[in-house]
Amino acid sequence: MRNLQKEAEDMKKTGEEKKHGRVFKVTVTETLQREITVYESELKEPTLDDAEQTVRDWWSNGDIILVAEDFKGVEFHAGEGGGADGE
Repeated sequence: MRNLQKEAEDMKKTGEEKKHGRVFKVTVTETLQREITVYESELKEPTLDDAEQTVRDWWSNGDIILVAEDFKGVEFHAGEGGGADGE
């Protein structure tokens, strides 16, 4: 049964995959970060939770947009497998 499954998977591969061999996927994660100051007068309740929710709301509404100057780092994670179409 295992061989039949492998044969079926091989049949799914595109000509491009067969031509180039194994497939490697590398995920690139960039981190943008900015500190936002929130004044008590901008809050319904003077709590950390309300300050965080207020900033979440501002971000969701497009009032805060992180840009290249907010770049803090990048990570790369590599894995093997999957088809060219993400399978």
